[in-house]
Amino acid sequence: MREAVICAACGAKVREDRLRCLRCGEALVARQKSASKGGRNNWVTIGIVAGCLALGGFSILLVGGAPRKGVNGAPEPLQASRTAVQSARPAGAAPVVAGAVAPDPAAASVSDMLAGQKAYESGNLDAALQRFQAAVDANPNDVRSLSDLGQVLVRLGRTKDAIQYFDRAVQLSPASWTYQFNRARAYAQLQQWGQAVQGYRTAGQLFPDDYATQYNLAKALQSSGDLTGAIAGYEKAIQLAPGQSDFQLSYGLALESANRPKDAAAAYRRYLELEPQSPEAEKVKAHLAKFQPVAVTPARVGS
Repeated sequence: MREAVICAACGAKVREDRLRCLRCGEALVARQKSASKGGRNNWVTIGIVAGCLALGGFSILLVGGAPRKGVNGAPEPLQASRTAVQSARPAGAAPVVAGAVAPDPAAASVSDMLAGQKAYESGNLDAALQRFQAAVDANPNDVRSLSDLGQVLVRLGRTKDAIQYFDRAVQLSPASWTYQFNRARAYAQLQQWGQAVQGYRTAGQLFPDDYATQYNLAKALQSSGDLTGAIAGYEKAIQLAPGQSDFQLSYGLALESANRPKDAAAAYRRYLELEPQSPEAEKVKAHLAKFQPVAVTPARVGS
């Protein structure tokens, strides 16, 4: 069985015999073996948060990124890569003329993008927004700056404003999983389920083995009213990531909504197998008890 390597550009796990990353299209130059489950690449795509599910009076945050036990309060990293911005003068940029007054727009854009990433990682979203906007103004066709600007706007609660930048990124690089996924996620936050479903499906075609894409597609399908499609989507996501416990809860709730209590109970039991000591385990057990048959006490003679 082939092992996975980590793309230095976007943090995706890619089969070691591939020449380019399926997510971002970057060449796999400096290949790394996959880190342990507790490890995390600092330059991965922004976290894939699908939302909260209510189950028997408790809420569970479902994260479709790399499997992990919880979500800390640190800002989620952006997708742009170190290798993509190491040089302040991208290939094809206009030469710098000695004594020129105006700086090279491409170089200025990269400088602002780097500053924006640094501000973002420190938690200063307002400064990050300012620098990413400057990067886009300097080079309107830089897809990474467009995507980063959109992501910061989403974090600031301005998802509707972010769509135009995701649209431009997709137009410039339609074969990029990253940009298709980010736009679909923004549409999902706006509860525009038709566009979200279409975007996740396109992203899924570009990266068929990405379980996060399949999971978020299933969520969007369920929200759009396509329960059958959602169940199939959850099953595919679980097949790709059988150890992701939160997927089992979403799957169980969908099965319960489809009036399949036995299958739903099996999904909840699978969650408990994966997370026996989780803070929510007792609540899941209490909810699961509702699926157990109720014993009938025979009536006493003469009553």
